[in-house]
Amino acid sequence: MKYTKSQAIAGAWVKGSEVVSGTHCKLMSETNPMPSQFLNKDGSVKMQDVAKIQISGDAEQKNISLNRATINGLVDAFGEDSAGWQGHVLTIETEKVRVAGKAVTAVYLVPEGYERVDDENGYTVILKKGTKVSAPEELPDIEQDF
Repeated sequence: MKYTKSQAIAGAWVKGSEVVSGTHCKLMSETNPMPSQFLNKDGSVKMQDVAKIQISGDAEQKNISLNRATINGLVDAFGEDSAGWQGHVLTIETEKVRVAGKAVTAVYLVPEGYERVDDENGYTVILKKGTKVSAPEELPDIEQDF
């Protein structure tokens, strides 16, 4: 049996159900991929992107697992290196969602001048304010000979 050394993530975690939407925060660390408690369909360990944040009015820094919409918004706003994401004021937005049938609260970190919207497929994306969400391509007319 092979074992790999796991890196423990110390400290408290942000709980979506306890965060007030509209609150401000700052990323206090780089974002690093860490193993999660979930498995991929093939049985391998699913990874999560973890960073430390400081929520306005909270003395303690907390861990947060950043979702794909948040990461894409941060990349667009501040570049691909997560070191450059630190120190910027972000707005926390929450949304109640169902994951595997369980009601949970998703947490999104939105940079100043950006907004959270749904794309043409209904997925949440974080875009610069005023950016048009691309419309799905129109299907061509197909002539059929019957």
